[in-house]
Amino acid sequence: MRPHVLIVLTASAVASAQSSEVTTSAAAITRLLGAEQPQAEWFAPEFLAQVTFETINAQLAGIRQSIGAFVRLDPGQGQPLAVFERGTLLITTAPVDAQGRLTSFGAVPGPSSPAAQTPQISSLLTRVFEPGQVDAALFAPDFLAAVPVASLQQTLNSVRAQFGAFVRVDLSQPVPQVIFENGTLNVTTFALNDGGQISGLVIAPATPEASFATLVEAQAAFAALPGRVSLLVREVGSSQPPLAALSSGRLLAVASSFKLAILGELQAQINAGQRAWTDEVTLEDPDKSLPSGSLQNEATGSLYSLRDLATRMISVSDNTATDLLLRVVGRAAVEARLGQTAMPSTREAFALKNPANLELLRAYRSAGLNRAARRAVLTQAATALLPGTGVFAGGPVAQDVEWFASTERLCNLMAEVAALPETQFNPGVADANDFEDISYKGGSEGGVLNLTTQVTTKAGRTLCISATWNDARNLNEGQFLGLYTGLLKLLR
Repeated sequence: MRPHVLIVLTASAVASAQSSEVTTSAAAITRLLGAEQPQAEWFAPEFLAQVTFETINAQLAGIRQSIGAFVRLDPGQGQPLAVFERGTLLITTAPVDAQGRLTSFGAVPGPSSPAAQTPQISSLLTRVFEPGQVDAALFAPDFLAAVPVASLQQTLNSVRAQFGAFVRVDLSQPVPQVIFENGTLNVTTFALNDGGQISGLVIAPATPEASFATLVEAQAAFAALPGRVSLLVREVGSSQPPLAALSSGRLLAVASSFKLAILGELQAQINAGQRAWTDEVTLEDPDKSLPSGSLQNEATGSLYSLRDLATRMISVSDNTATDLLLRVVGRAAVEARLGQTAMPSTREAFALKNPANLELLRAYRSAGLNRAARRAVLTQAATALLPGTGVFAGGPVAQDVEWFASTERLCNLMAEVAALPETQFNPGVADANDFEDISYKGGSEGGVLNLTTQVTTKAGRTLCISATWNDARNLNEGQFLGLYTGLLKLLR
């Protein structure tokens, strides 16, 4: 339903680009930093799913304003060093896919004056992440225009709720790290303006590497996680037993992965001639939900094709696009595919989680499995007040208001839609270099995480890998992603 705290704080930081064919990381960096205006097609879809193109533009403009025009790229012995008129950036990560598109990008201030900058970086990051209220004076005006103090405070509260108490800043690693009691964050971008204020900051959970020799070993690692876990690895279309299975028939909350059921129903109706991908839908005020996604910010009355909405729903998990499509295809049909009675829309789910609507939540719970009673409550929730995002900063909220599915069902749903381009824009944590084809959908909120991927290996085997983790506490997402990535590496 929401991307949870796969955290991005951002407002400026990097620079522009040129054209010509790009096949290497160095060429992609040079193109990006050397041009006056970047192009969206220079970035892989999974990159743009995490950071919007508008944000990238703002970051590049901030870098140029801060340290001048790009001069050259020095390969160096380790990370490339981008040299600008008034400073440098050390490029910490800039991988490219087979089309030469950047799949991620990270940079930190370079060694124009390393001895002086190291304590400054450490001091600033410490002041940002240590307990207490945000000190607005630490941030550049451009940053605060993009990320207001209130939003910054909510994000930092979420970080502390998820990762525990702040411990220290570690600048000894290739990428600066912020160490907490329950996890570590990588600082993938950090930039300062001429006044020493933070003009760019991007952080993301450090994913511990996991390596497995066998599927039995991988399954045991998932089984060792606290809370409730389900895992399924099976060959698609085969009647043979699963390659790995851990409570694969158990119903668990799966957050945005339920959107596969909407996509499947939409495809079925299009195949039956009831609809066409080019059909258009009007955005109305009652359709507007909360992020993830950005469609809720668009003008009421705007028209969107079913294909556009489906792409938004799957590739960036746009909740408003999801609710629009749910209205179009019909809730009963989606419920039948998902196997859930009286399923909420994303807007209704958010409203039920709003503490201001506690009586509605009680009525929803009292209805139990009575479909008619639950539908009556959901009708009220459709127009009830939505919460502020700060409601979710302290941890899981009303986890019984969710979408429940087994990993078996999710693999079935994925098999129906894996050939659609909507499932192939964002490969999740799968490496495009490891597989011939990747189709993916994931979902997360506090205490809920699911990753469902269908891959075709270089040897021609098509596999589904679905894993779900539920707990009453915030999850260590980095740990789960590390296990899942290690499993994919084993299967490639």
